[in-house]
Amino acid sequence: SIVMVGRDTAYLWYGTESRKGPLGPTFPDIRVTVTTDNAIFLLHGRVRAQRREGRVRPYVDGVIGFIDLVTKTSIEELGDCGAFACTGLGTTNLRDFALSAGGGAGVQVGFGPPPDWYRLDVSVRYLYGGSADYLREFAIRREGGQAFLDVSRSRTDMVVVYIGVAMGR
Repeated sequence: SIVMVGRDTAYLWYGTESRKGPLGPTFPDIRVTVTTDNAIFLLHGRVRAQRREGRVRPYVDGVIGFIDLVTKTSIEELGDCGAFACTGLGTTNLRDFALSAGGGAGVQVGFGPPPDWYRLDVSVRYLYGGSADYLREFAIRREGGQAFLDVSRSRTDMVVVYIGVAMGR
């Protein structure tokens, strides 16, 4: 059949902020690196129509699933923390989910000896996503030892370009 059902997963990283300094006013001699990462995870079920044979295989597909936007901050020690286990401490500052659906088109070009087990896969897809809360890069403000979040909210529509290698029949 030219119709296939599957899933797509993707990880998109949209910024990081890193700073070095003391653990806090209580422990000024313990130096740490504080890193904040912003990421988007995409998980979609997919229906695809594609030629099953040939070195060049164009396709169209439709997807439905969700978008997961997450901002996490982690702390790593710069020196000896003594009795404290500083490495690997962290927190999720903000996480939100939105439903999404979309469609796109692409082409797979086989390389290597037949039956073309490896194929270059290039596609573009438009995702129509719901509204979600998220943090932009540098959206965590620090004032007087307190952290404040500048939360943004918008639709999560996006155009995604995929470039990868497909394996198998």
